[in-house]
Amino acid sequence: MDEQLCLRFDGCLATNIEQAYHRLERVYERLIGPLGLTVLEWYTLRALYAEDGMPASKLASCVCRHPSSMTPVFGCMEHKNLLRREVDTDDRRSVRIFLTDAGRSLQPRVEIVAGQVADLLHDQVTPEQLQTFQTVLAVLQNVSLPGDE
Repeated sequence: MDEQLCLRFDGCLATNIEQAYHRLERVYERLIGPLGLTVLEWYTLRALYAEDGMPASKLASCVCRHPSSMTPVFGCMEHKNLLRREVDTDDRRSVRIFLTDAGRSLQPRVEIVAGQVADLLHDQVTPEQLQTFQTVLAVLQNVSLPGDE
């Protein structure tokens, strides 16, 4: 069946992107579940592997969440001994997030799952299609009405 025929509301971008997101999230949950992580915890660890010790607000932005919504996530991850929060010595109003040894030790397993996700996508989408889609996503992430800046 033609993929175009499966699009909802005459191809409405927001609806169909949300549908794709939910579908991918279910796939991620199945792959990540054996690690004892949620998808958001997995994203958080991946961001910290790229830059350990970043401010909590920057980390929230990296995983596309509002900073206040990350407080319970950080608490759960602290309880799992994956990260620790420290008051920023340069700005006492800010908190920095650091990996623990246990969080760092999960990196190879987290990267294996990231590879599995990439392989799954590459099995179903050509490199050219993926590049075009990523370009369109980058444009859509910056869509605004005139005067919205």
